Order: sequence, then C-alpha cells, then structure tokens
Amino acid sequence: MLRPHDEQTTRKQSGNWNPVTIMPEKKDKPTSKTEKLLKKVLGRRYTFEGSQADLELLRSIYEGTYANTEPGDPSFHSYAAAVNVANEFASQALDILELIPFNNQLADIQEEHMPSYPPMSPVTSAFFAYWMVLDARDSFTGVTLGELFVHYLQHVGKFDYLRQAMVALNDSLCSFYEVTDVDVHGVKLWDIAGKRDFRCWNSSGYPGRKGEVWYVRVLPPFVTGSNRSVTLGTPYVFRDSTRLTWEDFFQRHMASEVGAGHSLRDYLKYGKSLGYWLEFLFQAFAGYTGNMILATGVPDDPASLPHSHPKHKL
Repeated sequence: MLRPHDEQTTRKQSGNWNPVTIMPEKKDKPTSKTEKLLKKVLGRRYTFEGSQADLELLRSIYEGTYANTEPGDPSFHSYAAAVNVANEFASQALDILELIPFNNQLADIQEEHMPSYPPMSPVTSAFFAYWMVLDARDSFTGVTLGELFVHYLQHVGKFDYLRQAMVALNDSLCSFYEVTDVDVHGVKLWDIAGKRDFRCWNSSGYPGRKGEVWYVRVLPPFVTGSNRSVTLGTPYVFRDSTRLTWEDFFQRHMASEVGAGHSLRDYLKYGKSLGYWLEFLFQAFAGYTGNMILATGVPDDPASLPHSHPKHKL
C-alpha cells in the first residue's frame, strides 16, 4: 500500500521505490527546466544490479549468440528485457528533486488502479510498467523516463544494444488494431490509426479471432532478418466494435476542441491527461481470460463504458 508524503521533501513509496529525504537546493536560473533535469540525470551514477540477466539476454540476442532458451519470439524478449532495465533506471532517477512531483503523480495513479490482472484490476502490471516508462510524460519538463534513459545511454556511450531497443520502445504506443487474419505463425493486424498492416506474434498467447479489434502495444522486429512484429502485454479485445467504430471515433476526436491542432499519435500515446488510457481501460473492462482482456465502448461515449463515472470523465 502506498503512503502519501509531502512532495516537497519526500516521494511516495511504491514497489521498489524507496522513500528519500530531499534537502532544499540553492535556486539557480537554468536555461530551461528540461536542460536542468538532463544535467542532473547525467550527473548521477546508476547501478543495474537487478537487471544483469536482462542485459545479458538482450546482448546475446543483439549479437546473434542467443540460444533460444526462452519460449516465444526473441524480439519480444529483447524489448521486455530493455523495459526491465529501464524500470531499474527509473527507480533511481525518480529520486531527483525535479521529478518528485512526477513520482508522486505516478504513485497516485498506481494506488488508484492497483495494477495486477483481472479480477483485481483490468490494468495489468505489464501495461503499467510499459506505460510508466514509455508514455507517462512529466508535465514540467515534457519528457518521459524512457527518453531520459536514452539520453543517459547516449552520454555514457555503452550498451548500444540497449539503446537501440529503447529507441524503438520510446517510439511505440498502444493503439487499436483490427485482426484481419489468423494462422499458426500469429496474426495479421491492421493499424486503424496508422492505416497499415503487418504480421505479428502475440506475446500473451491469445490466438485472436478475425474481425476483433485489439488495443495493444506493437513493436517492430528487433532481431536481424525477422519481418514479424511483436506485441508487449496482454491485448484488450473489443469484440463488439469494428474498424469503422474506431475510424469514426478518431474523426470525432480530431474535430473536437481538444483534438484540433494536435496529432492523433500524441493523443494515443499521451492521452488527454496523465493516466488517461489507464482510466479508459478501467471504465471499458468487460471480462477476461488467462491471455486476453475483454473491453467495450469508446472514450467519448460514457454510456458505452460499463464502469464510467461522472467524476472520472475521459
């Protein structure tokens, strides 16, 4: 259970995050909040003792020496390992004074949604871990923890294989895909927002059904020579909506006051506010199995969402 603290002195405790007391620093006039933060990130020393196995796995896949010791697509294992390392970096970077308010926002969202797996929570632990590093953006500096991590990796000039995986991860987002074909090799997905299709291996093991719409994070192949994309996390499956449902929703959003002048990609990646898409998943939850989660509804129609609430408008 999370314990609230005064964000001016300590950050909230969550998982492996340890409370830390911060002494006031002398005020200065940085050229920008972002530059000041980046300077502090580079001035720290980070340890990755808990991620050595992930680093070795990622390195072996990158160098082509991987012995296929894990079931599943090596590209998936590469990205999952990279996120594990990034989370260890994040747990240390969130001690930085400028990130204390951001840390506390993340802790509040974690406490509200209690990521695990249904029936306890429709927000899975994996979804939250990916979202926290890759999509959650600090409102004061406009950066994500994943972007800070890549900046650090570029500075130290090591772990090229990790940096390559993180660049792809930072560029990724959860979006809506129509399943257009299913076979023994995986699924063929149509990116409704991006208007393109590709073959994909689903990491949860759910085979899929033609015509379903999935909300899931998809990444390009990491392994040289592979042409198959991979998913990260359990797909949220919309069986009572179609490609047209989401095309119409995207048009409504882009024509709205909030959507006008902003890219659809930014909306899908960052939402309208911090934690927006986690709240949508909570409100849209409709059922689950061991390898997929059923969802229904669209964000701009509260009546279509089984768990909508007037105090939590999307």
